[in-house]
Amino acid sequence: MAKLILIFLGVCYAIMSQNPLHVSVLINISLLLIIFMNRHNVNIVHVCAGLLVVYFIEMLIFENLIVTKSAAISQVWVNAIIYTAHFVLDLMLFLLLTYRASFTRARLRAQGKPHAHVFTYNSEFALTSLFVVFMLVDLLALGENFIRHLDEFGLSAETVQRFANWTMVFYSYVPVKSVLLGITFLLIWTMTTSIGQEKYHKVAVS
Repeated sequence: MAKLILIFLGVCYAIMSQNPLHVSVLINISLLLIIFMNRHNVNIVHVCAGLLVVYFIEMLIFENLIVTKSAAISQVWVNAIIYTAHFVLDLMLFLLLTYRASFTRARLRAQGKPHAHVFTYNSEFALTSLFVVFMLVDLLALGENFIRHLDEFGLSAETVQRFANWTMVFYSYVPVKSVLLGITFLLIWTMTTSIGQEKYHKVAVS
């Protein structure tokens, strides 16, 4: 019961705080705890370790390399760098989870260990699907960013004015990403449940 309350509070904080750094720290701490709690489960250890590496890289990049304002380049390119960095990192997470089971099997096979118990979890597949949504949001934000700054590409003033107020994704980006991070936090913790650890089976289409 206490764990459920803490998970619920974590999800609420991720959504309400809209502070990516704090949420990343919260997720990384959760991943470390889950690895420790399930250190004899190679599926969970590899999933969480992979996520931990990418999230740590993300923290380093956005805290030390990415700027939100620049006197050297225009805002359209600053935004483009931010959205592209997010997309690349989300793509890394997607690919990591897509090929995680294959990687784990190959690693165990190379060590001469049994690997029949290696498979994709329900929670792992859910996370993979969620990162598709992350990437879609990144691409929408990137596309809108270019459309909103058509003057950078030498288009006519009339055309520029027509799209200058396209800001829906821009103003929704942080709230939407916060909700997605909250769902990510929830799905990560579902890996500690029996349902989350069940083998994912593709639904046959009739």
